[in-house]
Amino acid sequence: MDKFQKPNKLIDKIEEIQEQGYGINIRKLTVCDTDIYILFILHIVNRDRFSSDIIRPILRYNGADPITIDRISTSIIYMDDISIDDDEDTIIDYVLNGRSVIIVSTEERYLVANTKKVSKREPDSPEIENTLRGPKDGFTENFYTNLSLIRYRVKDINLKIEKLIIGERTKTNVAVVYIKDIANPKFVKDIKKKLEDINIDGIVESGYIQKFLLNHTYDLFPQAGIVSRSDKASACILEGKVCIIVEGSHLALSTPKTFVEFFDSGDDHYDSMYLAMFSKILRMLSFSITLTLSSLYVAAVAFHPDILPEGYILALASSRASVPFNALLEALLMEGIAEILREASIRLPKQIGPAIGIVGTIVIGQAAVAAGLVSPLMVIIVSLSTMCSFVAPDYTIMNPIRILKFLLIFVTGVYGLFGFVMGMTVIAINVLSHSSLGVPYMAPLAPLNLKDLLNYFMSDETLSKERPRLLRTQDKKRQ
Repeated sequence: MDKFQKPNKLIDKIEEIQEQGYGINIRKLTVCDTDIYILFILHIVNRDRFSSDIIRPILRYNGADPITIDRISTSIIYMDDISIDDDEDTIIDYVLNGRSVIIVSTEERYLVANTKKVSKREPDSPEIENTLRGPKDGFTENFYTNLSLIRYRVKDINLKIEKLIIGERTKTNVAVVYIKDIANPKFVKDIKKKLEDINIDGIVESGYIQKFLLNHTYDLFPQAGIVSRSDKASACILEGKVCIIVEGSHLALSTPKTFVEFFDSGDDHYDSMYLAMFSKILRMLSFSITLTLSSLYVAAVAFHPDILPEGYILALASSRASVPFNALLEALLMEGIAEILREASIRLPKQIGPAIGIVGTIVIGQAAVAAGLVSPLMVIIVSLSTMCSFVAPDYTIMNPIRILKFLLIFVTGVYGLFGFVMGMTVIAINVLSHSSLGVPYMAPLAPLNLKDLLNYFMSDETLSKERPRLLRTQDKKRQ
């Protein structure tokens, strides 16, 4: 390295960086007989801005006054996001985060300019929470784009965006978004504490954060919902909830989240309240069908055929005459095949995934019936059960049901209707014992709050004059 005009701690840091070989580029400029060093990483900075807004203005400086950090920041470079620091230990962190560090050899302070290059896509229709009437601007993987989408919709001075950095190695930006005079301060405090307590080397998706928000590591049901649309995120914030935006993820998190809210769709709030009530009831009925239908088939066929009409008992017995398996193995086999087809349709390329799922279900189902491996009724039940598992707007609530469904089939196949009742009782106890940030998981059903329950099912803002009581918001009035 050339001789510096005045040795200082920053120059020592530059020498250390050169010796260690961190992959950091160092650009040296000499202006007005003063050495200036710019530290950056070539692959993650915006080279056009770096050249036109930093290097070119500095090289063109020909003023009579000496060049200093203050003069560079106030009257030379064209950057909008800059800061001045004097801690040499944070220089590498700044550079690794896509910033350019400007060091003047005669000073012990340095300038940090945000020249980070971010590859991003424009907001597009969300793939998870599809909507007929709602806006199509879904979240993307870009952190600041997602924040801007919320800012675009909620123009309130009390909208707070508190940023944290999580991950020892990835140093991922995470934002806690809420409205200060609406959200319960205890919720905000608890969420921030949970986030600050996360000690992990890297966060690459919001699913990591969602797991850390669980009350207990082995909890089966999610306690934070996913949000892929900016209108729904804004509605949650206006309701008094807290949204969590994670850098690199196109899915935000909303909390606290109760069980019934997983069946709420944005379209429910935009259409007639009668359609909203009908849709919510239909989704909950579909949820029940997914969980219980195959188990009830096993209970009826293997243990309690007398609960069926007489004529149908004979028809069912005739259709199962050639089936070599008992009802338990038959149900487990067909449900397992349905789950394999589901996984295959998700993992295959988008162009052929749906076709494989539909064709595979039809072909395998017909072949199994023709070969006498399963009864036609079992194929109908599994098909209906699989279709019903897709009706929830937030699919994360259906993931536990895919597991519990097999356990319920097994216990019903061993103990009959008694096992079914005991299995449902255990599931009900588990759900009722959950909470999300202290809010009962089954609220407003248990404990029953009739007003909140009616407002939830009607989803009509003209009638919901107050925010949900279960959120214990500061500003309770909505209109």
